[in-house]
Amino acid sequence: MSQLFGIPLGWIMWLLYKVIPNYGIVLILFTILVKAALFPLSIKQQKSTAKMAVFQPKIDEINKKYANNKQKQQEEMMKLYEAHGYNPMSGCLPLLIQFPILFGIIDVVYKPLTHLLRIPKDTMNAAAEILKTNYEALGQVVGQQQLQIISEMHNPEHAQWFASLGTEFMDKVSGFNYSLFGLDLGQIPKLGWNWLMLVPILSGLTSLLVSIISTKMSPSAQQQQSGMMKGMMYGMPLLSVLFAFSLPVGVGIYWIISNLLSGVQSVVLFKLYNPEKYKAEYQAQLEAEEAKRRQEREKRRQKKLARGEELSDEDLEEDELRRRNEAKKSSARTAEEEKAAKDRAKEEYLTAKEINRRRLAEARRQDAEKYGEEYAEVTDKDLQ
Repeated sequence: MSQLFGIPLGWIMWLLYKVIPNYGIVLILFTILVKAALFPLSIKQQKSTAKMAVFQPKIDEINKKYANNKQKQQEEMMKLYEAHGYNPMSGCLPLLIQFPILFGIIDVVYKPLTHLLRIPKDTMNAAAEILKTNYEALGQVVGQQQLQIISEMHNPEHAQWFASLGTEFMDKVSGFNYSLFGLDLGQIPKLGWNWLMLVPILSGLTSLLVSIISTKMSPSAQQQQSGMMKGMMYGMPLLSVLFAFSLPVGVGIYWIISNLLSGVQSVVLFKLYNPEKYKAEYQAQLEAEEAKRRQEREKRRQKKLARGEELSDEDLEEDELRRRNEAKKSSARTAEEEKAAKDRAKEEYLTAKEINRRRLAEARRQDAEKYGEEYAEVTDKDLQ
């Protein structure tokens, strides 16, 4: 998967490297470009968060009203979202997009010779075979091949291993600057007193800083923050530290820069799109739209009343519509009660009629036996 996302990101970083042949600087510029590209989505997320705060009371009301009917609860929630033009997934989009970018960055950091120096595949395979042969002779294990090739090419004693690949390959790899402020971006940090250990620590601290800033900048988020959200706020930085200890320094540098830019972005968004201010503006917009709908409804009412037409449900105010519906329900109940009464009377009539039929039939049988007459069946006419 990382290779799939690494190809397009590799092309972007290769173009930057052609302009500035310093891998560390290119990594910083690439991170800035990514944040700039995602900035419109962050603006949309900020607006969506403020918009949701307006109708949050209605969400709570729906959850409480249909607590025992999850299907109805979901239907009413979707109607509410649709009415406000809100997409619950919009807040997750910036985060989801960053995952493939991260996978791509990992691939580019592990394979700089492929993505930045554009060394052909057959040459890379030959270099990998040379590395494997020499490492087996030294009793060493081959790990990340391209990073190890770069390391050995900068080792005067081992650089000649790759002489058979030609001077162009030798010059490209030996001249490749894979460091930033003296840090080898291909190394993996280890516990101990060394500069590389600062990268995972700074990665976690900057991640925590961004979470705190984002929460402080949104009062509504502070009110709605659940225990799980608080756990994520402190848990994600910890995971960032653990991952940074298992990946090259270049990935950790990307995280640190990305976190710092996210913090700046949160401050800028708060200044430009203050959640409370935007919430008030959106609330005022909803009230203006409702006032306009009422005016249009009142115009329709007056026209229909002037023509003597019956008002439809759309022409009624909310309380008027409620009274009409209650009257309809009451009328329906009355009609049902009348029908039930008629049904009971009919049943009682049929029951009495049957009793009379049996009595008359029994009397005729007795007369027929007594006087030797022919028995005649009882008809409905006889019962009238």
